[in-house]
Amino acid sequence: MRKLIVLLSLVTLMLGSFPLAAAQGGVETLCLVTDIGRVNDGTFNQSAHEGALEAADVYDLEYKFIETQAETDYDANIQTCIDEGFEIIVTVGFLIADATRAAAEANPDVHFLGVDQFVVDGPTNYVGIQFRDDQSGFLAGVLAAQVADSIGSDTIAGVYGIDIPPVKKLRNGFEQGARYINADLNLLGVYIDSFIAPDRGASVAMQFIGEGASVIFGAGGPTGTGGILAAAQEGVYVIGVDQDEWVTSFGAGETDGSEYIISSAVKRVDQGVFDMVAALAEGMMDDFPGGGIYLLDVALNGVGLADKHEADIDDAFFDVAAGVAEMMIAGSVSTGIDPISGDLMEMDMMDDQAPELMGIETVCLVTDLGRVNDGTFNQSAHEGAVAAADEYDLEYDFIETQAETDYEANIQTCVDEGYEAIVTVGFLIADATYTAAEANPDVYFLGVDQFLVDGPTNYVGIQFREDQSGFMTGVLAAYVAEWQGSDTIAGVYGIDIPPVKRFRNGYEQGAKYVNPDLNILGVYIDSFIAPDRGGSAALQFIGEGATVLFGGGGPTGTGAILAGAQEGVYVIGVDKDEYLTSFGAGETDGSEYIISSAMKRVDVGVHDMVAMLAEGDMSDFPGGGVFLMDAAMNGVGLAPPHEADIPDSVWEKVNAVNAELIAGDIETGVNLITGDLLE
Repeated sequence: MRKLIVLLSLVTLMLGSFPLAAAQGGVETLCLVTDIGRVNDGTFNQSAHEGALEAADVYDLEYKFIETQAETDYDANIQTCIDEGFEIIVTVGFLIADATRAAAEANPDVHFLGVDQFVVDGPTNYVGIQFRDDQSGFLAGVLAAQVADSIGSDTIAGVYGIDIPPVKKLRNGFEQGARYINADLNLLGVYIDSFIAPDRGASVAMQFIGEGASVIFGAGGPTGTGGILAAAQEGVYVIGVDQDEWVTSFGAGETDGSEYIISSAVKRVDQGVFDMVAALAEGMMDDFPGGGIYLLDVALNGVGLADKHEADIDDAFFDVAAGVAEMMIAGSVSTGIDPISGDLMEMDMMDDQAPELMGIETVCLVTDLGRVNDGTFNQSAHEGAVAAADEYDLEYDFIETQAETDYEANIQTCVDEGYEAIVTVGFLIADATYTAAEANPDVYFLGVDQFLVDGPTNYVGIQFREDQSGFMTGVLAAYVAEWQGSDTIAGVYGIDIPPVKRFRNGYEQGAKYVNPDLNILGVYIDSFIAPDRGGSAALQFIGEGATVLFGGGGPTGTGAILAGAQEGVYVIGVDKDEYLTSFGAGETDGSEYIISSAMKRVDVGVHDMVAMLAEGDMSDFPGGGVFLMDAAMNGVGLAPPHEADIPDSVWEKVNAVNAELIAGDIETGVNLITGDLLE
């Protein structure tokens, strides 16, 4: 049993002088590669283009842009800029980051600027342009609180995408800014597990309006935009994000409800691109943070608020926000948010310690959407709770959640019925669990797949070493490829949030441990619910010679392994035993080709934490933090091959390596927090 204590440092964000491989100063040429889209599409593409155009005009640079039509064109488009001799290449968006880094490593005499790309210890000719989303969110909250007060409201809300760091920075910034104006404001908000679910965003916005929200902030791609479009068309004030959404999402006033968008929390991509190109054109290399990031804040005009356009609100509200921005620049106002993780740096801690029990007697489980026999984490958590209840003679019950809006009510039912320990399943229910833990300090809360730092001391997040699970999977894939006489394996992944990065980097590290010369293909896809895109990527990789495919990214990854298996290629699933779930325990075509899954043993984690509470031994209870399940604790591992006809000799080699991993003789080389490679 171990408590993970996470100390996030700002050292990696320090701006300054770094050694630079490329020639200093005297650049004359500039090329830009868009994310999917065009240079007049109103997105980061357009803003980056405008910044590049301005720099080209000021410094008399030759300038060209390439508009990307598909993700598969990233590498080729960057290479075109290289082949044509351009000295500076700007790439737009986090999806193109892998291609940009690879090109920077291969071309040390070319400068690369990556918009919205996070770079740590990168090639010294590569800079990621990042933004203080917490500051722009804070200013949006300052504005929202004033508008709410002006119309006699005490409630505002936010509709957010997946809770990755940039989104957490926006949400926590928004809420901190609102509290700066009115500490008693009622703040509603929810993370939605997709950036491309505008209908779900709209549904949540309607719910919040029903709960009295008078201003709604949308921060999460089309999901957030769906929220603010729906709210504005109901006559509720809204705030957009990233770009000026009055121009983009509301068609510069042509879309219904445009008079209700009061601003947007904007990232000044144009400013960031201009500044970095200017540093190179002027030869001011002390201002070029090669190998790291250029962090744009309020002081650098990198983040701020868009114009109110048609909205009929008092200009004085913007004057107040401008005053707060000036105080941020002066250092007299801080957002209180970690600029890496997006978490609050100081949280209202409970004075009381976790209840000192001699041993609990009751436990209740609340599922994520789904049932306790659905083959997902719900079932695994239920099985762990049942095992602990049987072992310690505990009263046990469960509640199956039908809709996300039921989370709070279901948890409250367990509380009202007097259960001493409550297990909640999945990261979507984390906010409701956190709130309940704060409100009920005499009840223990165990959150499956929930990340917790400095939380209430009666609340533990159960987390897993995805890097180890991925490493084991990579070892298996490499040995299977070797058995087949192949030199190529691949992986298809969802959005590159930390857990997915841990799986991918673990997988690739494990494969390289077996065969450093193995050709490893892989791609992140910007959705967890795009099985068709996953399938398409899998078929492309098969065409490039991949003989084993790993799918790590929800339905997107599952779409990849289903397509691969049905082509007669060996595949590996993730999280659960996907032979049982995605391949219907052998009923789905291709089931004989799924050789394993990189599993998180949720049942073991739940059993171990409930057992600790039942035994009353609180010395190792990681209250307020996470219980980190690793290979040594049987917390992660490989599912059996079932029908797959893999030689026993392969499994013997895999088991030998895994034994070294469990013993601590092998390290994955992957950062446990970010998922990035340590070296």
